[in-house]
Amino acid sequence: MLYLLFAIIFGSLFAVTFRICQNLKIDCRQVILFNYVTAAIVALVPIATGLVSGKLVMEDVALKGFTWLFAPIQGVLFLAGFVIMDKCAWRGGVALTTVAARSSLILPVIFSWLFLSQPMPAWIPVIIILASMGLIVLPAENQEHKGVQLSNKTDEERRRRTELDLLGVFLCFGLSDFGVKVSQQSVAVSLAQGQSIDMHLSALMVVIFIAASVASVIWCIVVGSFKESPVGWKSIAAGVALGVVNILCTSSSLKALSLISTGLYYPLYNIGIVLFACFIGLVFFKEKIKWLQVAGIALSVLAILLFFK
Repeated sequence: MLYLLFAIIFGSLFAVTFRICQNLKIDCRQVILFNYVTAAIVALVPIATGLVSGKLVMEDVALKGFTWLFAPIQGVLFLAGFVIMDKCAWRGGVALTTVAARSSLILPVIFSWLFLSQPMPAWIPVIIILASMGLIVLPAENQEHKGVQLSNKTDEERRRRTELDLLGVFLCFGLSDFGVKVSQQSVAVSLAQGQSIDMHLSALMVVIFIAASVASVIWCIVVGSFKESPVGWKSIAAGVALGVVNILCTSSSLKALSLISTGLYYPLYNIGIVLFACFIGLVFFKEKIKWLQVAGIALSVLAILLFFK
């Protein structure tokens, strides 16, 4: 259970890290870039040092057929998820942003049923309704933050922007999780061919993180991040910290899954992150969660519980 606790803590720190960077006026665009560079380097270490078993072959990198396109797309989705989470954490708060990210677990199930011939859970219609209601209710009352330059917007416009941010987080994280499911399918094929699962996963993650790093560089150039904010030690340090959190969350999750059944792990993991993030938002960032938003969080938690019923 210790690994589960670590996974919950690290999984809750994504939105928290962005809020801290925003409060310290650190360019989050550069933080995202250095995060993925760090993650790519850390993921490459086991391969370079021989910590994972198996010989590195082209199939291990999963770059054949449609996967030539898959890895870059997955990298872009990773980038898009963090970009939208950055905006959403500021406008909607840490708690609501995390709820939207965790509720997205219904999307890979639906897409796996549609495209990968996976069975559809019996509760899925109810889950979809509850999760949808939760997302609608969550931003019902706008979360105000000092320093947000939205004074020229009406309450209704700010509410709509928050709704779009939450929806974006929901979609990006759901599509990313589906990409992980596709990776698992690819791993199954590789195992059938007698290849190393550790080497396959390590190499695939390196490719995805490199793709996310390249996409981040292009994005920073296009939006003028380097011109507006010259690269400094603060953005590098924050990016490295976020990258370490990223890797630690992934490794803790994998370790916990090897010790706990998936039927027990995922409900505890997702609900734990939602509750812990709400606690952080309330205590450390003084976020005001309205009663209608509490109802939205409760609906999302119920949807997560039913998902594994």
